[in-house]
Amino acid sequence: MLMRLMILAVVTTVTVYADAADDFSAGPAQKRAEEMCPWGHPTQNPWGGDLKYLARTAYVSAYDDRPEGGLVPLWVAYRVSQDLLKKDVKRKGEFASFRKDPDLKHAAVDSEYVGFFDSRGFARGHLAPWAVMGGDRNGNGKLAKDDPEDAKTIFEANYLSNIAPQHHAGFNGSGGIWFKGERFVQEKLVAKGGKEVFVMTGCIFGPGMHEAIGKKVDSYVWVPAMFYKIVAWREFDGSDRPEVLAFLFPHHRAAHGNLESYLVTVDVIEALSGLDFFSDLPDALEVNLEDTSTVETWQKLKKADPNFAGGPNN
Repeated sequence: MLMRLMILAVVTTVTVYADAADDFSAGPAQKRAEEMCPWGHPTQNPWGGDLKYLARTAYVSAYDDRPEGGLVPLWVAYRVSQDLLKKDVKRKGEFASFRKDPDLKHAAVDSEYVGFFDSRGFARGHLAPWAVMGGDRNGNGKLAKDDPEDAKTIFEANYLSNIAPQHHAGFNGSGGIWFKGERFVQEKLVAKGGKEVFVMTGCIFGPGMHEAIGKKVDSYVWVPAMFYKIVAWREFDGSDRPEVLAFLFPHHRAAHGNLESYLVTVDVIEALSGLDFFSDLPDALEVNLEDTSTVETWQKLKKADPNFAGGPNN
């Protein structure tokens, strides 16, 4: 349930594969959103502009296609299962290069990130991870190496509309909390736990001035002050209520803290982002889910397996 309190962003002056971009009224974006967000997806733009919805094979995202939109995704949703962790190609060549999104008028280009790793430590941070782009998505018995459609799925991971600047040493890289969160979903919940997991993730900007990178005078790539990750799955116990973990990550320059320390309610993320998640649930169930501390879900995981939510990646 979208809380009345919203902290909105304030605008500052600061082989080609392509897929469809459209609104949510019909077409591929609606279909992909239903697949990636089975309990409902945000439809509002807290910044006030028109959103463009990008339907990729492995994820769906919302993007404010204006120069003042920040040149980063508002949110991205994707699904993770054991099959989708399988890939038969390496992250090199066309599968390593970052590229402008062909469906956007105002999109980041790779040159806007060049030099900022050395000068300020910013990496190109995936919202939908490259690691979950695998699997035989069209069911023809082939993976990307022998299937152009599955190759396209992996190729799309590096569209810059799926990227935001992230501090590498303290956040995005090994040991950083974003890295830990991705590995927790992939390794603990999915690979070990056998769950099919649905993730909604995105950027949060506080009010007033904020950091940016880039070389254009009329538009810059905004650096998020925080990122969130809402992780949901079905337990197949007959309940309509999904199990949920909600993480709110300050954009650290220095790595510190364990995942459990960043658990919040969904309501907190809604208040900070101005978005409404789980909107397809009945109102009473949605209110209960979003107001409940997701530490309770974490404790259930630990009770079921004391080592499940711990270990070196926590």
